[in-house]
Amino acid sequence: MTVTLERSDDGQVATLRFVGDHPNVLDLATLEDLLARVREVDADRAVRVLVITGTPTVFSGGADLTSLGALDDDTYRHYLATEYRLFAEVEALPLVTVAAIAGPCVGNATELALACDFRLCTADARIGLPEMRVGFVAPAQRLTAFVGIGRAKELLYGGRLLTAANAHELGLVTTVTDDLAGETVRAAQRYAAYPPFALAFTKQGVHRCYGADARRFDAAEQEAAFLTFRGPDFAEGAAAALEGRRPHFTSQRPAS
Repeated sequence: MTVTLERSDDGQVATLRFVGDHPNVLDLATLEDLLARVREVDADRAVRVLVITGTPTVFSGGADLTSLGALDDDTYRHYLATEYRLFAEVEALPLVTVAAIAGPCVGNATELALACDFRLCTADARIGLPEMRVGFVAPAQRLTAFVGIGRAKELLYGGRLLTAANAHELGLVTTVTDDLAGETVRAAQRYAAYPPFALAFTKQGVHRCYGADARRFDAAEQEAAFLTFRGPDFAEGAAAALEGRRPHFTSQRPAS
């Protein structure tokens, strides 16, 4: 996986791109690299807009089930802490953030996109949090804030991937376009014209009532992710997904 950070000639627009083999998975090294680049952008006060994108055809297939299964406990906890820190720091950036999404945007890649202010996508994009389908905990905080509790339960429990049109209807996607590259440039230029000093305070105000400053459940979600990672459902669900069959879950509910 290659992670690059490019800037426009005037330095006001930065583009953070991660490109690897299909399905462009977010492994630990990529998450660490993305986090380092986000911190670089945060330190550069000339940047007014950050665009985050994957390949021209795939934003990201999310986590790699094969490589996850090989992680020991300490490494997996580090993986969780890194991705949650990445999402939180993207969300809290005092500038406009844009996810430019082509094709699949799955699992933790959807969390990364939802941490951005705006999401532009191609008509063939597929977006969602399918973790429950493989017996893994689905992160609830951002999706629920966007769509409400009823629709969040429907989407998270079923693990359904949304079409671009469905995601736009629910407000998860800002724009659906046939010209993602062109629309991303136009949007970035438009957002870069916003007053950066006032925008930082306005964004902070939004997050006081919703978003990074209001969220208090990251530690609980990380612990749930670890427990389900080591639980019986994930082992069966991941195996079924890799073998192309329906999973057969035999576990019981955890003790209350």
